[in-house]
Amino acid sequence: MSKEVNWWDYPQKINTWKSDIDYIMFVDENGTSNEINNIKKKFNNNKVISVDEKYFTITGCIFTRQDYLNIRNDIQKLKYKYWKNGYYFDTKHNCDKYVCLHSREIRMHTGAFNESLINYESFMNDLSETLKNIKCKIISITIDLEKYIKENKELPIYEIAFDLLLERYIYTTNNNKRGIIIFESRGKKDDKELLKHINEIINVKGTKGIRSKELREKINGIYFNPKWNDDKKATYVGLEITDLFSYPIHQYIKYKEKNISFKVIETKLNCYPNYTNKGIKIFP
Repeated sequence: MSKEVNWWDYPQKINTWKSDIDYIMFVDENGTSNEINNIKKKFNNNKVISVDEKYFTITGCIFTRQDYLNIRNDIQKLKYKYWKNGYYFDTKHNCDKYVCLHSREIRMHTGAFNESLINYESFMNDLSETLKNIKCKIISITIDLEKYIKENKELPIYEIAFDLLLERYIYTTNNNKRGIIIFESRGKKDDKELLKHINEIINVKGTKGIRSKELREKINGIYFNPKWNDDKKATYVGLEITDLFSYPIHQYIKYKEKNISFKVIETKLNCYPNYTNKGIKIFP
């Protein structure tokens, strides 16, 4: 008889979830937590730290089960409208690939979003309308790496950001409801290190504000999914949406301006319109 595999044994992906799961939170990031080493060098040498390197953001999009099912259908309709059956020919890999709504490729007009393949302006209008109609709650944590260094902090950046995000997930969802959290996989080593920390927080230590017992009652699993499934014939829609939502938040924090993309999603921020330190938190 084979041993039962638990989510904390090693990083795993998930394709379906149990019927007793009420919420799914997808997580994406902007900036890099590894940038702190470069910032330390600049800080110690009194060099200027640019706004493009000083912030690290992770964003969580929280969906109810039914809202997520509706969203998957809406995103599929959008893809089918602009690409035959949702596929395009990937010249880089010389194969048909299911379209993934990737923020950077959309902004750069590359891959599936090349203007030779689609009416880009029409697509952007439809994409904005689709995103505007999505039902979810957004929570986002940004670490100001420069301030963090000034306060002589030593804990890993990603772990601090996750702990703060996890607390806000608990505060945002209803009591006695169960959920799972899905990260975009960052590689075996990074996923393994993060999962080790998460296991300690949820199953042993808890966070500063929430006991491990409550975390275990409300979190039914942590998973690490890629952008596409194994055969590139499907994507994980929640990760696509979170990628599209996280970037405008990161830009807003960097430049203190609400661009069009931010205004599309602003009302989804937890505790809107009073989302400072709730839907969006900057630390320290």
